[in-house]
Amino acid sequence: MVSGTIVLRQGDTPTGGPAVVDVHAPYVNASNEVAFVGLYDNGDHFVFIDDTVVWEGSDDLIDVLSSIDPHMDSNGMGAFVYAPDVNGVDALYTNAGIFALVGDPAVGFIPGSTYVSFSFPSMTSTGAIYWRAGVDSNGDGIEDGFGLFRAPDGTLASAEVVLRAGQPIGAFVIDDNAQGIDGDYAVAESGMHRIAVLNMEGPSDTDNFLWVDGALVARELDPSGAGDNWDNFDLVAINDFGHYLFSGDTDGPDTSDDFIAYDGSIVLREGDVVAGITLESSASVRAIGINDLGQAAFMWGYDPLAVGFRKTVFLACDAADLVGTARAIVTSFEDDLDVDGDGAADFDIVDLTAPPNTPTRLLGEAPYVYVTLGLDDGLSQTEAMVELPASCCGNGIIDPFEQCDDGNPDDTDLCPTTCQVAFCGDGFPLAGVEECDDGNLDDSDACLVGCIVATCGDGVVQVGVEECDDADLDDTDDCLTSCEAATCGDGVVHAGVEECDDGNFDQTDGCANDCTIVPVGGTDSMGTDSMGSGSASASGGTDSMGSGSASASGGTDSMGSGSASASGGTDSMGTDSMGSASASASGGTDSMGTDSMGTDSMGSASASASGTESMGTESMGTESMGTESAGTMSASAGTVSDGTVGLDDTAGTVGSATVGDASAEGDSGGGSGAGDGVSATGGTMGTAGGSGTETEDGQSAGVGSVDSSCNCRTGRRSPWGPLWIVLGAGLFRRRRRPGLCSPR
Repeated sequence: MVSGTIVLRQGDTPTGGPAVVDVHAPYVNASNEVAFVGLYDNGDHFVFIDDTVVWEGSDDLIDVLSSIDPHMDSNGMGAFVYAPDVNGVDALYTNAGIFALVGDPAVGFIPGSTYVSFSFPSMTSTGAIYWRAGVDSNGDGIEDGFGLFRAPDGTLASAEVVLRAGQPIGAFVIDDNAQGIDGDYAVAESGMHRIAVLNMEGPSDTDNFLWVDGALVARELDPSGAGDNWDNFDLVAINDFGHYLFSGDTDGPDTSDDFIAYDGSIVLREGDVVAGITLESSASVRAIGINDLGQAAFMWGYDPLAVGFRKTVFLACDAADLVGTARAIVTSFEDDLDVDGDGAADFDIVDLTAPPNTPTRLLGEAPYVYVTLGLDDGLSQTEAMVELPASCCGNGIIDPFEQCDDGNPDDTDLCPTTCQVAFCGDGFPLAGVEECDDGNLDDSDACLVGCIVATCGDGVVQVGVEECDDADLDDTDDCLTSCEAATCGDGVVHAGVEECDDGNFDQTDGCANDCTIVPVGGTDSMGTDSMGSGSASASGGTDSMGSGSASASGGTDSMGSGSASASGGTDSMGTDSMGSASASASGGTDSMGTDSMGTDSMGSASASASGTESMGTESMGTESMGTESAGTMSASAGTVSDGTVGLDDTAGTVGSATVGDASAEGDSGGGSGAGDGVSATGGTMGTAGGSGTETEDGQSAGVGSVDSSCNCRTGRRSPWGPLWIVLGAGLFRRRRRPGLCSPR
């Protein structure tokens, strides 16, 4: 499996118009951009540089541009050159328009010589243009020889000849036949160095030469230095340092005669094992290149009998040591291509489509090589220009583009297999330093951008795991410490939103299911003790406290929430109940009832008496000391409020009393009173009852105060009250004088 990027593929519509049907050999320029020409399905052609179609033949609105030579070049600054037909004849065309046409004067040849063909155009980083042309020197329109030309400033006016048929070089002369100057030539990006294959005049078995920077450096049948002789020369490449590669054959055995040489010495030949691949016969070199970093890229076709013909592109980290430093980049029929980075095959690689001995420039000074591949996606086969990563990382030597190289496959140390110093975000967790490293900038996944494992409380919401994350320990805000959003029913009171939250579904416990507080009926426990609204009535002295109603004939003391009544001239205490109880007495009986230390609550109770003095049951028990307030109460006809009862049990008159918003009427009586708090007015106290008025304005239960009208202390009745009443009624009964306050 190899990873790569498709630059352009058959069937693509790069301009939104016609579809691509052919892409030609790549030429990487000085800016490390890939450039090439290709054809559309409508017969038009295009020039492609980097990632864009920069020119189409139909863009020329004056001349007709058609059939193209597969070779081109560019300078990395927007200039380009290629060789289409213009109005049916060979031409050179640049980004500025027509450069040269067949019939134009051929410089450097005898006067009257003209161009009759153009091929193999190239361009340096400075914009200088080189080309090979056939020249007619006698006017018959037939090629009489070839020349290698250049235009240093990119214009035809600056054109000059570099090599030409009939030119002497040392003791030899360039042949004037069609093969005198081969199409295999190369120029370094700076233009400072050049290499070419030439045919010189002389015997055909010794006429092939290699020319480098003005000198002949190798000749057919001369010793190769490897035990055989040069036979012929094919592809060439040269860099800005003057180092060069060339390929060809020797006169050795057919199983080892193909070779690649570096600076004149064979460094790789047929039959060698390179990166674990044996270059089995019949093998041949398909492409070569050398960059200014001293790296080499080359393609070799070979025929392992067991599996069939294969082609492999290699990258050598050191061009002088192809066997020792080369690694395979891609192999036809062996590798699949992954173009989306998911590690799965998107295409089968069925061919590397460069034909034998193709002049090309497949690498620059960047960690990529460019090749044309035959791809099979399972539905169809197409050709594409593909960019493939090419690196020497892992050889233990810090090569170009590398920050480190420890030569091991460990991605968790300081130098991962990218040969870039480990850093957070490189996709490799650094052992002992990083908790994780997913190589992205997404803080919502399981690994934060600081290479820390995502956790609840880190302030970043982990998608699909956390509902919220505010990075604090406050459970009363919108986000709980469990990284769950606050909701009613979570058992935590959401400040400013919820009144309560008990985490259950019980509607009767004081906190409703919508997290609002609801009152609980009948019980006052450490909460609010309210002497709220109710009603009470009394005939002949009624003391009513609390919320509810009370009535008495002849003096009733009622506490709490409930009612008490007495009739027939009886001094009846009824029931003093702080809880839920009732007591009654009738028929002239003095009953103390039971003094119980049970629960004193402000619940509901009732007491009644008829002609009888009854103390009923007094329950003290436990009293909740919440907030207690007295309602509004009025009484008439000889009534004493707040626990003081007329001590005459005969024939009292019946008055009336109200507490809060309720009222009750007695049977008879001679007075009435009303006001805030507790009041009693008029009435008689039994047989000898008198009339008088005693008023209390909202005294809190259990807290004594002094009534200024009589210098008496008022307040909640003492628990000893019933004893005083018994003593007064049974042993020391005497009449109270009107207008005076009775002891409490």
